[in-house]
Amino acid sequence: MVRVLVLQPAKKIMDKIAEILFTPQPRHPKEWKPAFLAMQLGFIAGGFGLLGRDLLIFLSVENWTPIIGFELLFASIIGVGFVLHTFGFAATGVVIACVAGVASATCFIVLTGWATSFYLWYVNLAVLTLAVPIRGWTKWSIAISFIAVYSLAYLFLSESAAVIEIPTLTEQILAVSNIVGALLILGLPMGLYSKFLVEERERSERLLHNIMPKEIADRLKGNKRTIALENPEITVLMADIVNFTAFSEKVSADEVVKLLDGIFSEFDDVVEDLGVEKIKTIGDSYMIVAGLPQHREDHAQILYQLCFELHRIAGGFVDDEGNSIRLRIGLNSGPAVSGVIGKTKFAFDVWGDTINTTARLEAHGEPGKVHMSERTYLIIKDQFDLDLEASEVVMKGKGKVTTYLV
Repeated sequence: MVRVLVLQPAKKIMDKIAEILFTPQPRHPKEWKPAFLAMQLGFIAGGFGLLGRDLLIFLSVENWTPIIGFELLFASIIGVGFVLHTFGFAATGVVIACVAGVASATCFIVLTGWATSFYLWYVNLAVLTLAVPIRGWTKWSIAISFIAVYSLAYLFLSESAAVIEIPTLTEQILAVSNIVGALLILGLPMGLYSKFLVEERERSERLLHNIMPKEIADRLKGNKRTIALENPEITVLMADIVNFTAFSEKVSADEVVKLLDGIFSEFDDVVEDLGVEKIKTIGDSYMIVAGLPQHREDHAQILYQLCFELHRIAGGFVDDEGNSIRLRIGLNSGPAVSGVIGKTKFAFDVWGDTINTTARLEAHGEPGKVHMSERTYLIIKDQFDLDLEASEVVMKGKGKVTTYLV
Protein backbone atom coordinates (compact mmCIF):
# COMPACT_ATOMS: atom_id res chain seq x y z
CA MET A 1 0.00 0.00 0.00
CA VAL A 2 2.83 2.37 0.93
CA ARG A 3 4.60 1.53 -2.30
CA VAL A 4 1.47 2.38 -4.32
CA LEU A 5 1.09 5.73 -2.52
CA VAL A 6 4.72 6.55 -3.28
CA LEU A 7 4.47 5.52 -6.94
CA GLN A 8 1.30 7.52 -7.71
CA PRO A 9 2.88 10.98 -7.23
CA ALA A 10 5.95 9.81 -9.15
CA LYS A 11 3.76 8.65 -12.03
CA LYS A 12 1.92 11.99 -12.06
CA ILE A 13 5.24 13.82 -12.21
CA MET A 14 6.47 11.62 -15.08
CA ASP A 15 3.19 12.10 -16.95
CA LYS A 16 3.48 15.87 -16.53
CA ILE A 17 7.07 15.86 -17.78
CA ALA A 18 6.06 13.74 -20.79
CA GLU A 19 3.19 16.15 -21.52
CA ILE A 20 5.52 19.14 -21.42
CA LEU A 21 8.16 17.46 -23.58
CA PHE A 22 5.92 15.90 -26.21
CA THR A 23 2.81 18.12 -26.42
CA PRO A 24 3.01 21.58 -28.03
CA GLN A 25 2.28 24.42 -25.63
CA PRO A 26 -0.66 26.78 -26.38
CA ARG A 27 1.71 29.53 -27.50
CA HIS A 28 3.54 27.20 -29.90
CA PRO A 29 3.15 28.60 -33.46
CA LYS A 30 0.53 26.74 -35.45
CA GLU A 31 2.82 26.17 -38.44
CA TRP A 32 5.44 24.59 -36.16
CA LYS A 33 3.13 22.10 -34.43
CA PRO A 34 3.41 19.36 -37.10
CA ALA A 35 7.18 19.26 -36.54
CA PHE A 36 7.07 19.64 -32.75
CA LEU A 37 7.38 15.99 -31.75
CA ALA A 38 10.02 15.32 -34.41
CA MET A 39 12.14 18.27 -33.25
CA GLN A 40 11.82 17.28 -29.59
CA LEU A 41 12.93 13.74 -30.35
CA GLY A 42 15.85 15.17 -32.31
CA PHE A 43 16.93 17.28 -29.34
CA ILE A 44 16.65 14.33 -26.95
CA ALA A 45 18.52 11.97 -29.30
CA GLY A 46 21.26 14.60 -29.61
CA GLY A 47 21.50 14.78 -25.81
CA PHE A 48 22.01 11.04 -25.49
CA GLY A 49 24.58 11.18 -28.30
CA LEU A 50 26.49 13.87 -26.42
CA LEU A 51 26.61 11.77 -23.24
CA GLY A 52 27.91 8.74 -25.13
CA ARG A 53 30.53 10.81 -26.97
CA ASP A 54 31.77 12.47 -23.77
CA LEU A 55 32.02 9.10 -22.02
CA LEU A 56 34.10 7.74 -24.90
CA ILE A 57 36.42 10.75 -24.83
CA PHE A 58 36.74 10.62 -21.03
CA LEU A 59 37.74 6.96 -21.13
CA SER A 60 40.09 7.04 -24.15
CA VAL A 61 41.64 10.51 -24.43
CA GLU A 62 44.31 11.55 -21.95
CA ASN A 63 43.81 15.30 -22.39
CA TRP A 64 40.00 15.14 -22.35
CA THR A 65 39.30 18.29 -20.33
CA PRO A 66 39.28 20.91 -23.17
CA ILE A 67 37.18 18.69 -25.45
CA ILE A 68 34.50 17.90 -22.89
CA GLY A 69 34.63 21.44 -21.51
CA PHE A 70 33.82 23.00 -24.88
CA GLU A 71 31.27 20.25 -25.54
CA LEU A 72 29.39 21.09 -22.34
CA LEU A 73 29.58 24.81 -23.07
CA PHE A 74 27.91 24.47 -26.46
CA ALA A 75 25.58 21.78 -25.11
CA SER A 76 24.27 24.25 -22.54
CA ILE A 77 23.47 26.72 -25.32
CA ILE A 78 21.72 23.98 -27.31
CA GLY A 79 19.86 23.15 -24.09
CA VAL A 80 18.59 26.74 -23.96
CA GLY A 81 17.32 26.28 -27.51
CA PHE A 82 15.61 23.04 -26.47
CA VAL A 83 13.85 24.75 -23.55
CA LEU A 84 12.72 27.65 -25.74
CA HIS A 85 11.37 25.24 -28.35
CA THR A 86 9.60 23.18 -25.66
CA PHE A 87 7.77 26.21 -24.27
CA GLY A 88 6.65 27.61 -27.59
CA PHE A 89 9.47 29.88 -28.76
CA ALA A 90 10.05 27.53 -31.65
CA ALA A 91 11.97 29.60 -34.21
CA THR A 92 14.25 31.23 -31.63
CA GLY A 93 14.98 27.90 -29.96
CA VAL A 94 15.83 26.09 -33.19
CA VAL A 95 18.04 28.91 -34.51
CA ILE A 96 19.99 29.11 -31.23
CA ALA A 97 20.44 25.32 -31.18
CA CYS A 98 21.57 25.17 -34.82
CA VAL A 99 24.09 28.04 -34.43
CA ALA A 100 25.48 26.40 -31.29
CA GLY A 101 25.66 23.08 -33.17
CA VAL A 102 27.74 24.65 -35.95
CA ALA A 103 30.03 26.30 -33.41
CA SER A 104 30.41 22.99 -31.57
CA ALA A 105 31.25 21.14 -34.80
CA THR A 106 33.90 23.75 -35.67
CA CYS A 107 35.44 23.47 -32.20
CA PHE A 108 35.57 19.67 -32.46
CA ILE A 109 37.24 19.84 -35.88
CA VAL A 110 39.94 22.12 -34.46
CA LEU A 111 40.47 19.97 -31.38
CA THR A 112 40.12 16.44 -32.79
CA GLY A 113 40.80 16.81 -36.52
CA TRP A 114 38.89 16.58 -39.81
CA ALA A 115 38.83 12.78 -39.79
CA THR A 116 36.28 12.68 -36.95
CA SER A 117 33.66 13.85 -39.51
CA PHE A 118 32.13 16.64 -37.44
CA TYR A 119 31.92 18.62 -40.69
CA LEU A 120 28.79 16.60 -41.55
CA TRP A 121 26.84 18.77 -39.14
CA TYR A 122 27.29 21.87 -41.30
CA VAL A 123 25.18 20.48 -44.12
CA ASN A 124 22.87 18.64 -41.71
CA LEU A 125 21.96 21.78 -39.77
CA ALA A 126 21.71 23.89 -42.94
CA VAL A 127 19.15 21.46 -44.40
CA LEU A 128 17.27 21.32 -41.09
CA THR A 129 17.08 25.12 -41.02
CA LEU A 130 15.61 25.17 -44.52
CA ALA A 131 13.06 22.49 -43.62
CA VAL A 132 11.49 24.26 -40.64
CA PRO A 133 8.92 27.07 -41.07
CA ILE A 134 11.21 30.04 -40.37
CA ARG A 135 10.66 33.19 -42.43
CA GLY A 136 12.09 32.71 -45.92
CA TRP A 137 14.94 35.24 -45.99
CA THR A 138 15.97 34.34 -42.43
CA LYS A 139 16.24 30.60 -43.03
CA TRP A 140 18.15 31.08 -46.27
CA SER A 141 20.57 33.53 -44.63
CA ILE A 142 21.27 31.10 -41.80
CA ALA A 143 21.63 28.10 -44.10
CA ILE A 144 23.99 29.93 -46.45
CA SER A 145 26.10 31.11 -43.51
CA PHE A 146 26.41 27.49 -42.30
CA ILE A 147 27.58 26.39 -45.73
CA ALA A 148 30.02 29.34 -45.82
CA VAL A 149 31.48 28.19 -42.50
CA TYR A 150 31.72 24.67 -43.91
CA SER A 151 33.59 25.95 -46.95
CA LEU A 152 36.05 27.92 -44.81
CA ALA A 153 36.55 24.94 -42.51
CA TYR A 154 37.32 22.74 -45.52
CA LEU A 155 39.82 25.25 -46.93
CA PHE A 156 41.67 25.95 -43.70
CA LEU A 157 41.08 23.01 -41.37
CA SER A 158 40.76 19.87 -43.50
CA GLU A 159 44.53 19.43 -43.76
CA SER A 160 45.39 20.79 -40.31
CA ALA A 161 46.61 18.56 -37.51
CA ALA A 162 44.38 18.10 -34.48
CA VAL A 163 45.20 20.23 -31.47
CA ILE A 164 44.65 17.25 -29.16
CA GLU A 165 45.87 13.82 -30.14
CA ILE A 166 43.27 11.09 -29.85
CA PRO A 167 43.60 7.33 -30.41
CA THR A 168 42.82 6.05 -33.90
CA LEU A 169 40.00 3.84 -32.62
CA THR A 170 38.39 6.80 -30.84
CA GLU A 171 38.73 8.86 -34.02
CA GLN A 172 37.01 6.14 -36.02
CA ILE A 173 34.21 5.71 -33.46
CA LEU A 174 33.59 9.46 -33.45
CA ALA A 175 33.47 9.51 -37.26
CA VAL A 176 30.96 6.65 -37.42
CA SER A 177 28.86 8.17 -34.63
CA ASN A 178 28.72 11.48 -36.53
CA ILE A 179 27.65 9.72 -39.72
CA VAL A 180 24.88 7.83 -37.88
CA GLY A 181 24.01 10.80 -35.67
CA ALA A 182 23.73 13.20 -38.60
CA LEU A 183 21.33 10.80 -40.30
CA LEU A 184 19.23 10.33 -37.15
CA ILE A 185 19.08 13.96 -36.05
CA LEU A 186 18.05 15.10 -39.53
CA GLY A 187 16.22 11.98 -40.66
CA LEU A 188 14.06 11.60 -37.56
CA PRO A 189 12.43 15.06 -37.75
CA MET A 190 12.21 14.95 -41.55
CA GLY A 191 10.77 11.42 -41.53
CA LEU A 192 8.13 12.21 -38.92
CA TYR A 193 7.26 15.50 -40.61
CA SER A 194 6.94 13.74 -43.95
CA LYS A 195 4.66 11.14 -42.32
CA PHE A 196 2.53 13.95 -40.90
CA LEU A 197 2.25 15.61 -44.31
CA VAL A 198 1.15 12.33 -45.92
CA GLU A 199 -1.47 11.79 -43.20
CA GLU A 200 -2.72 15.39 -43.57
CA ARG A 201 -2.98 15.01 -47.34
CA GLU A 202 -4.94 11.77 -46.97
CA ARG A 203 -7.19 13.39 -44.38
CA SER A 204 -7.80 16.38 -46.65
CA GLU A 205 -8.64 14.07 -49.55
CA ARG A 206 -11.10 12.12 -47.40
CA LEU A 207 -12.78 15.37 -46.37
CA LEU A 208 -12.91 16.52 -49.98
CA HIS A 209 -14.41 13.20 -51.10
CA ASN A 210 -17.03 13.57 -48.36
CA ILE A 211 -18.41 16.76 -49.92
CA MET A 212 -18.24 15.83 -53.59
CA PRO A 213 -17.80 12.81 -55.88
CA LYS A 214 -14.27 11.42 -56.02
CA GLU A 215 -13.95 12.07 -59.76
CA ILE A 216 -14.89 15.73 -59.26
CA ALA A 217 -12.55 16.07 -56.28
CA ASP A 218 -9.65 14.67 -58.32
CA ARG A 219 -10.39 17.11 -61.15
CA LEU A 220 -10.65 19.99 -58.70
CA LYS A 221 -7.20 19.24 -57.23
CA GLY A 222 -5.51 19.39 -60.61
CA ASN A 223 -7.62 21.98 -62.42
CA LYS A 224 -8.40 25.54 -61.37
CA ARG A 225 -10.80 26.10 -64.26
CA THR A 226 -14.56 25.93 -63.87
CA ILE A 227 -15.85 22.39 -63.43
CA ALA A 228 -19.26 21.95 -65.10
CA LEU A 229 -20.96 18.78 -66.30
CA GLU A 230 -23.91 18.14 -68.59
CA ASN A 231 -25.87 15.20 -67.18
CA PRO A 232 -28.41 14.06 -69.82
CA GLU A 233 -30.20 11.54 -67.61
CA ILE A 234 -30.10 11.36 -63.83
CA THR A 235 -32.55 10.62 -61.04
CA VAL A 236 -32.95 12.89 -58.03
CA LEU A 237 -34.31 11.95 -54.61
CA MET A 238 -35.32 14.51 -51.99
CA ALA A 239 -36.36 13.36 -48.52
CA ASP A 240 -37.83 15.67 -45.88
CA ILE A 241 -38.70 14.91 -42.25
CA VAL A 242 -42.41 15.38 -41.53
CA ASN A 243 -43.29 17.97 -38.83
CA PHE A 244 -39.63 18.66 -38.15
CA THR A 245 -40.15 22.40 -37.61
CA ALA A 246 -42.69 21.78 -34.86
CA PHE A 247 -40.38 19.20 -33.26
CA SER A 248 -37.37 21.54 -33.32
CA GLU A 249 -39.33 24.29 -31.56
CA LYS A 250 -40.19 22.03 -28.63
CA VAL A 251 -36.80 20.45 -27.88
CA SER A 252 -33.27 21.62 -27.17
CA ALA A 253 -30.65 22.29 -29.84
CA ASP A 254 -28.73 19.20 -28.69
CA GLU A 255 -31.76 16.98 -29.28
CA VAL A 256 -32.36 18.49 -32.72
CA VAL A 257 -28.78 17.93 -33.80
CA LYS A 258 -28.66 14.46 -32.25
CA LEU A 259 -31.75 13.36 -34.19
CA LEU A 260 -30.57 14.78 -37.51
CA ASP A 261 -27.08 13.38 -37.07
CA GLY A 262 -28.43 9.94 -36.20
CA ILE A 263 -30.77 9.76 -39.20
CA PHE A 264 -28.48 11.37 -41.75
CA SER A 265 -25.45 9.35 -40.65
CA GLU A 266 -27.36 6.14 -41.40
CA PHE A 267 -28.49 7.66 -44.70
CA ASP A 268 -24.84 8.37 -45.49
CA ASP A 269 -23.89 4.74 -44.89
CA VAL A 270 -26.51 3.30 -47.24
CA VAL A 271 -25.82 5.97 -49.88
CA GLU A 272 -22.14 5.04 -49.84
CA ASP A 273 -22.93 1.33 -50.01
CA LEU A 274 -25.12 1.82 -53.11
CA GLY A 275 -22.59 4.03 -54.89
CA VAL A 276 -24.93 6.98 -55.40
CA GLU A 277 -24.13 10.60 -54.56
CA LYS A 278 -25.31 12.59 -51.57
CA ILE A 279 -25.41 16.17 -52.84
CA LYS A 280 -26.31 18.10 -49.70
CA THR A 281 -28.57 18.52 -46.71
CA ILE A 282 -30.68 21.65 -46.28
CA GLY A 283 -32.15 21.81 -42.81
CA ASP A 284 -34.03 18.54 -42.44
CA SER A 285 -33.97 17.75 -46.18
CA TYR A 286 -31.59 15.22 -47.70
CA MET A 287 -30.79 15.21 -51.43
CA ILE A 288 -29.37 12.26 -53.38
CA VAL A 289 -28.58 11.87 -57.08
CA ALA A 290 -27.83 8.77 -59.15
CA GLY A 291 -26.28 8.91 -62.61
CA LEU A 292 -23.51 11.42 -62.09
CA PRO A 293 -20.67 12.15 -62.50
CA GLN A 294 -20.66 8.82 -64.36
CA HIS A 295 -23.85 7.71 -66.09
CA ARG A 296 -25.48 4.52 -64.85
CA GLU A 297 -28.38 2.72 -66.51
CA ASP A 298 -30.12 1.88 -63.24
CA HIS A 299 -30.17 5.45 -61.89
CA ALA A 300 -33.97 5.48 -61.40
CA GLN A 301 -34.22 1.89 -60.17
CA ILE A 302 -31.51 2.26 -57.53
CA LEU A 303 -33.04 5.39 -56.03
CA TYR A 304 -36.56 3.93 -56.09
CA GLN A 305 -35.28 1.05 -53.97
CA LEU A 306 -33.39 3.46 -51.76
CA CYS A 307 -36.62 5.36 -50.98
CA PHE A 308 -37.97 2.45 -48.97
CA GLU A 309 -34.66 1.94 -47.15
CA LEU A 310 -34.73 5.60 -46.10
CA HIS A 311 -38.30 5.19 -44.83
CA ARG A 312 -37.18 2.15 -42.84
CA ILE A 313 -34.20 3.98 -41.32
CA ALA A 314 -36.26 7.03 -40.37
CA GLY A 315 -38.89 4.81 -38.76
CA GLY A 316 -36.25 3.59 -36.32
CA PHE A 317 -36.10 7.04 -34.73
CA VAL A 318 -38.76 8.73 -32.61
CA ASP A 319 -39.72 12.33 -31.84
CA ASP A 320 -40.25 13.94 -28.43
CA GLU A 321 -43.67 12.27 -28.11
CA GLY A 322 -42.41 8.79 -28.99
CA ASN A 323 -43.84 8.77 -32.50
CA SER A 324 -41.79 7.21 -35.30
CA ILE A 325 -40.13 9.68 -37.64
CA ARG A 326 -41.70 9.76 -41.11
CA LEU A 327 -40.44 11.14 -44.39
CA ARG A 328 -41.92 12.72 -47.47
CA ILE A 329 -39.92 11.69 -50.52
CA GLY A 330 -39.92 13.15 -54.02
CA LEU A 331 -38.37 11.23 -56.94
CA ASN A 332 -37.78 12.54 -60.45
CA SER A 333 -35.63 11.80 -63.51
CA GLY A 334 -34.29 13.99 -66.28
CA PRO A 335 -31.36 16.13 -67.40
CA ALA A 336 -29.43 18.49 -65.12
CA VAL A 337 -26.28 20.57 -64.93
CA SER A 338 -23.77 19.94 -62.17
CA GLY A 339 -20.52 21.56 -61.12
CA VAL A 340 -18.38 23.12 -58.43
CA ILE A 341 -19.20 26.64 -57.28
CA GLY A 342 -17.66 29.01 -54.79
CA LYS A 343 -14.13 30.13 -53.98
CA THR A 344 -13.65 29.56 -50.27
CA LYS A 345 -16.44 27.24 -49.11
CA PHE A 346 -16.86 25.64 -52.52
CA ALA A 347 -19.45 22.93 -53.08
CA PHE A 348 -20.59 20.47 -55.71
CA ASP A 349 -24.20 21.08 -56.67
CA VAL A 350 -26.84 20.19 -59.27
CA TRP A 351 -29.26 22.57 -61.04
CA GLY A 352 -32.12 22.45 -63.50
CA ASP A 353 -35.83 21.85 -63.86
CA THR A 354 -35.36 18.22 -62.84
CA ILE A 355 -34.16 19.38 -59.42
CA ASN A 356 -36.93 21.96 -58.98
CA THR A 357 -39.60 19.43 -59.93
CA THR A 358 -38.20 16.91 -57.43
CA ALA A 359 -38.45 19.49 -54.65
CA ARG A 360 -42.11 20.18 -55.55
CA LEU A 361 -42.88 16.47 -55.72
CA GLU A 362 -41.52 16.11 -52.19
CA ALA A 363 -43.53 19.13 -50.96
CA HIS A 364 -46.76 17.71 -52.44
CA GLY A 365 -46.06 14.19 -51.18
CA GLU A 366 -47.52 12.27 -48.27
CA PRO A 367 -45.79 11.02 -45.11
CA GLY A 368 -44.34 7.55 -45.49
CA LYS A 369 -44.79 7.48 -49.27
CA VAL A 370 -42.80 8.13 -52.45
CA HIS A 371 -44.11 10.80 -54.82
CA MET A 372 -42.60 10.30 -58.27
CA SER A 373 -42.86 11.96 -61.66
CA GLU A 374 -44.33 10.28 -64.71
CA ARG A 375 -40.87 10.14 -66.28
CA THR A 376 -39.44 8.15 -63.39
CA TYR A 377 -42.52 5.92 -63.22
CA LEU A 378 -42.21 4.98 -66.88
CA ILE A 379 -38.55 4.03 -66.39
CA ILE A 380 -39.12 1.71 -63.43
CA LYS A 381 -42.66 0.37 -63.72
CA ASP A 382 -41.83 -2.74 -65.76
CA GLN A 383 -38.90 -3.81 -63.63
CA PHE A 384 -40.90 -3.48 -60.39
CA ASP A 385 -44.21 -4.60 -61.93
CA LEU A 386 -45.96 -1.38 -60.90
CA ASP A 387 -49.51 -0.53 -61.89
CA LEU A 388 -50.20 2.74 -60.09
CA GLU A 389 -53.05 5.17 -60.57
CA ALA A 390 -51.92 8.49 -62.01
CA SER A 391 -52.87 11.74 -60.33
CA GLU A 392 -52.53 15.36 -61.32
CA VAL A 393 -50.80 17.93 -59.13
CA VAL A 394 -50.73 21.67 -59.77
CA MET A 395 -47.18 22.84 -59.30
CA LYS A 396 -45.99 26.42 -59.18
CA GLY A 397 -44.48 27.44 -62.51
CA LYS A 398 -45.45 24.12 -64.18
CA GLY A 399 -49.22 23.89 -64.02
CA LYS A 400 -50.80 20.42 -63.92
CA VAL A 401 -48.27 17.60 -63.67
CA THR A 402 -48.95 13.87 -63.81
CA THR A 403 -47.48 12.10 -60.79
CA TYR A 404 -47.62 8.74 -59.03
CA LEU A 405 -47.74 8.00 -55.31
CA VAL A 406 -46.56 4.74 -53.81
